[in-house]
Amino acid sequence: MYTLLQTLLIETLEKDTDPVLRRFIETVLPEMEREFGAIPALGGSEAAHYDRLTRMGDSYAETKSKRWASTADQSLLVHVLNGLLTAWNIIPLLPAHETISEDEKRQLCLGLTLHDYNKYCQGEEEDSPKADEVESILALCGEMGEKLGFDSFWADWRSHLSNIGYLAQNTQGKCGTNLPLANWPNITGKGHRLMSPLRHLLAFGDVAVHMNNPADILTTTRGDRLREHLRQLGIEGSLVYHRLRSTTGLLSNGIHNAMLAYTQQEGWYPLLFFAQGTVYLAPEDGDSPDREQVKEVLWKGIEQRLSNAMLGGDIGFKRDGKGVKVSPQTLELFTAERLIRSLADVIVAKVGNVKNPATPKRLNSLGLTGTELERLLPVADLRCDRLAELISLVQRQFFAQSEAFIVWVLQRLKLQGQITLEQTQAQKGGVNYGWYRVAAEYVLVRSTLDTEQFTEVLENFVQALADWAVERELLPKKDNPTQSAFLEYVDQYLEVSDWACAQTSFAQELESYAAAKTKGSKQPICSLSSGEFASEDQVDSVVLFKPQQYSNKNPLGGGQIKRGISKIWSLEMLLRQATWAVPSGKMEDQKPIFLYLYPAYVYSPQVAQAIRVLLDNLKQRVNFWEIHKFWQKNDCKVTALRDFPWLAEQDTEPEAGRFQDSAYGGKGDKKDLPFMGISYTTTRGKTVTDAWVEPAFLALAMSRLLGIKVVTTPSQTPLYNSDSDFNESIKLDGPASFWSVMGLPESIHLEELWQGRIQQIDDFIQRLLILYSTHLESQADKPDPRWRALPDTTRQLMSDPLNIFSLKEKGCRKQKRDPTRTEAAQYWHYAQLLAKGDNTMTKKLTLIRRLAEEYRQFYRTRSTDSTHAILLPLTKAMDTILSVPPDIPTEDLILEGAGQLRDAIARQKPYLRPILMDKTLKGSAKRAQELRAIEQFMTTCVEDLFLGQYKGDIALLQENRNRLKSGVGFAYQMLDLQEATEQSPEESE
Repeated sequence: MYTLLQTLLIETLEKDTDPVLRRFIETVLPEMEREFGAIPALGGSEAAHYDRLTRMGDSYAETKSKRWASTADQSLLVHVLNGLLTAWNIIPLLPAHETISEDEKRQLCLGLTLHDYNKYCQGEEEDSPKADEVESILALCGEMGEKLGFDSFWADWRSHLSNIGYLAQNTQGKCGTNLPLANWPNITGKGHRLMSPLRHLLAFGDVAVHMNNPADILTTTRGDRLREHLRQLGIEGSLVYHRLRSTTGLLSNGIHNAMLAYTQQEGWYPLLFFAQGTVYLAPEDGDSPDREQVKEVLWKGIEQRLSNAMLGGDIGFKRDGKGVKVSPQTLELFTAERLIRSLADVIVAKVGNVKNPATPKRLNSLGLTGTELERLLPVADLRCDRLAELISLVQRQFFAQSEAFIVWVLQRLKLQGQITLEQTQAQKGGVNYGWYRVAAEYVLVRSTLDTEQFTEVLENFVQALADWAVERELLPKKDNPTQSAFLEYVDQYLEVSDWACAQTSFAQELESYAAAKTKGSKQPICSLSSGEFASEDQVDSVVLFKPQQYSNKNPLGGGQIKRGISKIWSLEMLLRQATWAVPSGKMEDQKPIFLYLYPAYVYSPQVAQAIRVLLDNLKQRVNFWEIHKFWQKNDCKVTALRDFPWLAEQDTEPEAGRFQDSAYGGKGDKKDLPFMGISYTTTRGKTVTDAWVEPAFLALAMSRLLGIKVVTTPSQTPLYNSDSDFNESIKLDGPASFWSVMGLPESIHLEELWQGRIQQIDDFIQRLLILYSTHLESQADKPDPRWRALPDTTRQLMSDPLNIFSLKEKGCRKQKRDPTRTEAAQYWHYAQLLAKGDNTMTKKLTLIRRLAEEYRQFYRTRSTDSTHAILLPLTKAMDTILSVPPDIPTEDLILEGAGQLRDAIARQKPYLRPILMDKTLKGSAKRAQELRAIEQFMTTCVEDLFLGQYKGDIALLQENRNRLKSGVGFAYQMLDLQEATEQSPEESE
């Protein structure tokens, strides 16, 4: 089986990727996921660090825990993987005489894999060897190598263990190094090669993955260390960067990718990807990019991204009862000539009301004679609608005051002798009905043309119109405030090495804000950002949400507050429409929840491409029925989710280089790399719970499986510009109520989970899967999961672990059957996981199990018997407790209950009484042992259950009676399965 991370990497790597690296990904990577995925290399909870260090007897526990907790999370898996790939990526840049052998490449892979062995030891709560304890270091490396599957990667790795250990110990610059080769026994090959180039390659990768901002190469000592390693390796070039100090989503990703394309032509080699930019290796003698040229390239890139969708009618246009309308942004982005030449496609895309054309109704409204209507109505169909709306749109937008346009249209359609100029301008309710008459007269003469042929007519019409308007210079000159705002945005937010810092427009922003707050202001402020850039009214053909949403309430006695949207966020919204193919103004009805994916510090180019493939190919909807079945089939192990088919059309075995051509720099279609990835979920349900079920799970799963950071929110805007703005691995913004009822925090810190102070991230996923699985098996009506009832399921599970058994029984009753032994064992395991960390619940489960164990000593029934038969001893005991006077002495209650239970057992068949069937005992001994067992069970029921658990409260016991019976019944079945399995391991349900 291939894991999700493996599949993504294999399918994005080039087909001619070095076999050593490919073999590492195929063999060692999945074991790294299992061993390193939940161990933090950086970051962590102060409380969890302190707890572990004090248990290990560290006298500096408080200082260390505070220092470690001050940094953001990065898992050891991501730390090693990105470090290795970064080191690997600079191997081709080495001088021509510097050749790395196959064995050296393998040593590099394994040395970097083990270089943070001390953090692995911390995860196992063990002391790591000191730098001078070479034998212990090599022993630990050997132990870890066996766990991580080094044998499959390199059969001869043990012969080179000292080389691997040397590299692992000496990856760091000075801290904890043991550099003399003489200290390391059995060094193979040329020892000096370990010092250089291998050690410098490892160190470069290790330093790089500690960076959390492209500008770190200039503002921190890490940049100096990277440059020094490049110098030692003989790699020529200088480290440069580009950074965008604002993150909108697709717009900022588009800018980043346009910068990649531009810098590639300049010979810049991308090394590290961050949410806000890239670090490159540039030629030493290269010039800094020209600011104006860069701005021009970026604008052309954005314009190109929007042109196909806009000029095809997909976005930027809206059709209502008054016809097709153009958004202000569309008018600004394209010249009038280009727009007119593209309108045929727009009209075809937007006007599609074949069954209910508007022309017949509008001809009837014109007051035509009966003869004229009888002549025109047979051809009053979609063709007339399209021609009339095309002419109306062009006139309204470009030729509103031009009589020459009307004359030209009638001449073009050869109707100048049939219809007067005044008749073409007959209006009603702001709609020009006259053009519908013109269209009908035109179609009448050409009624044999089908819809496809008529599209050609429309195309010829707009081309001729554009030629005529250009020849007579009738079209307005293009004024593009959107472009001006974009260029201003780039000026203020884009940083490139050696560029002078642009001053932010605080004065302009303050002036815009103050002007917008005046009573006479007609310029609304953007509701998604500040007033820094020019804004306009929220147009429903642009925004994905309903216009005027995300607004403050109106002041008492004041006028209607009008909210706007800035030119920058208009571009973002249009890009989302173009990329996601979502309806403008209506997406909010689907209750979208956005997942913003950030790198944990940094991506290597290969991982960035892998995340892009994930976003492009993630299944549209998570099928929890499939996940539930897959999870149960794999013994309810969270780690098995790595092997779940998350991608659409995912094969059993990944195809090497499948997405190579669509990756950045490939030969095929270039797709954007997700510097900050965006995905979203929608729901067909009507509740907040429906909306949050899928994204809450995806946030946990994607963070755990890929080591990325995930912020999940209903907000259209990203909450953070980069991962360095928050320390947690996962943040959920305002999740549904079931999340808090489950006891799950809104932000999850990796180290807290790993230490179990809150629980491991695996535990969170497991608790969520238990909740979802229990709900699907008890409350759902397949195929409807009925997520609206999930809060009720959650409250039941968290209020009492015994309710999980009642819920399962409820689901079985729907299927008209009893729970099987396998299901009983499974749900018992669920209950134990839910009770973990809660002493009261754990004690209750322990007591329930003890009750089943004690009465199984003297009463056994078949697992296929009815629930009533299985629970006979418990039922009799509880009947006695609930029916006797409350003031009866404890001893009398025990004796009375034991007596009644003995009589009930005596009436059962002998084969149901295991003590009676024991041939090693004599008759009197059998009766005495059975009596003692019955009395012990009754004592537990009275003292521990009634008086202990329920404090002698008969009403409380009565209230929980059915829960107790469900729990004991499941415990009985679970014990029965355990016993049968021990006797016959091959036994199946």
